[in-house]
Amino acid sequence: MRRWFIVGPFLLLVACGAGTSEVSRAGGGAETVAGRVTYEARHPTPQGASREVERRPGRHLAVALVGGAGAVVAEGRTDRDGRFALEGPADAAAVRVCARVRVRGHDVAVADDSLGRETHCFDTPVEDPGAELVVHVGDDEGHGGALHVVDTLLTGLDAVARWTDRTLPPLFTYWVRGQTREWSFYRGERPAGSGRYALELLGGQPGQQSVTDTDEHDEAIILHELGHFVMDRLSTDSSTGGMHPRGARIDPGLAWEEGRATWFALAVLGDPSYRDTIGVEPWGTLRVDENLESGEDPVAGIASETSVAKVLWDLSDGPGTDLPDEDEDGVALGPAAVLEAMVGLAEEDGSYGSLPAFLDYLVREGPLARDALAAMLTRTGEPVDELLPGDGVPWPPPVAIGDSVTGTIDGVTQPAPGGGRNLPLTGFSAIHTYRVRVEEPGMLVLRLYIQGSGRILDRTDLDLELLDRRADALARGASERPLETVGHLVQPGTYIVRVRDGGRGNRADYRLEVLQETLGGPPIPLVPP
Repeated sequence: MRRWFIVGPFLLLVACGAGTSEVSRAGGGAETVAGRVTYEARHPTPQGASREVERRPGRHLAVALVGGAGAVVAEGRTDRDGRFALEGPADAAAVRVCARVRVRGHDVAVADDSLGRETHCFDTPVEDPGAELVVHVGDDEGHGGALHVVDTLLTGLDAVARWTDRTLPPLFTYWVRGQTREWSFYRGERPAGSGRYALELLGGQPGQQSVTDTDEHDEAIILHELGHFVMDRLSTDSSTGGMHPRGARIDPGLAWEEGRATWFALAVLGDPSYRDTIGVEPWGTLRVDENLESGEDPVAGIASETSVAKVLWDLSDGPGTDLPDEDEDGVALGPAAVLEAMVGLAEEDGSYGSLPAFLDYLVREGPLARDALAAMLTRTGEPVDELLPGDGVPWPPPVAIGDSVTGTIDGVTQPAPGGGRNLPLTGFSAIHTYRVRVEEPGMLVLRLYIQGSGRILDRTDLDLELLDRRADALARGASERPLETVGHLVQPGTYIVRVRDGGRGNRADYRLEVLQETLGGPPIPLVPP
């Protein structure tokens, strides 16, 4: 009989020791308990996750020997084949396995709670200390999924280390089958100030794995969310957050972050096919089935996350790389060079992530000639003039202090004026983004004049946001009035301003005014005289 336990963070620190050869010694008669950990994994099919399971080794997992009184008496980890050897008292009761890996500078775990305090662990009884202990975790028990998640994350982190020679801070994933039902996300640092970062993955509806969305076997989804963590730690973040369905032109910052997370996932897997399963065959289906080397993108360009993923794949694949090149696009930088260029762009003063900004960086820094890049975009059906304009990066456009700019926000019209499905919260036509350069410290004042009442009932409700270069909010105006104003003390640097639909579908003309009150200068009221 198999018994399941939860182990707290203190025990995890003990359980993730230096290795199978470094174990705690117990007094009295001692025995070595050896064995192997394996788990069941599934792969995507057109009818959901495969009914057939693959038996895989539990690589580098934290393991512990539990005595008859329930205390941990030895600890170590499995090797790359899932094997372990723990020395302890002859009456040891069980071997405990936890979905946590500490190896090669990585620290990654799967947790049962949203703050990462409790990690998926289970105990297997030791019935004959002299015989090899077979620890096999079936998918039907749920925690086999936890071992698949942590192993997939380890694969992704190893790729980052291989491509950049960097390791990243500790990471945990909150996943429980039948419990994590909101969505799959990158959650950022959790708890705040802990230095530990979090993902959350779908676990499906309770008892309904065969027909609901659960992501523990979707390696592309797991690695996509890991990609957000990688970009956040090594690069920047220009995302608005929120919905980003296929077939919609979305905010270019959001398109950049979602598209490059998909590129990262598929570059790790070495496969241009991005699949997201719902359920298990024959009752399941595919939520997403997309190949970056084929298929039409009806909204290709600056605001398409598919364009971002496709262009990054085409930059990375080809001769001399580990990525297959089915469309013979003519460029083969490799994923390491592409990821390092993202890091380089983030280090430039005033940079803000988008596909055109990245392509402009590649041309300026020399890894790729403009003519070769333009030829690749043409060959693969991407709009060259929008992604590689001759007069600099088109997004986000700059607004100088003392100037104003006008525009029309439209989160109502279908299809959207900018093309594709209109999305009030994240659509390209529903959000306008601007870049403001500040040279002196002082109070930055933004005024948004809305043509209309500014009320939700009249569908003229527009909001105003001031953000730093990492898209973290500094100030926000979200009333239902025809004038939105924000003021914030700032230091020299680049800031981002968003004018956006209030969220329920609005359409209105506006004028945005950017002012600054500096030391010794005249005061600038938030509300104009």
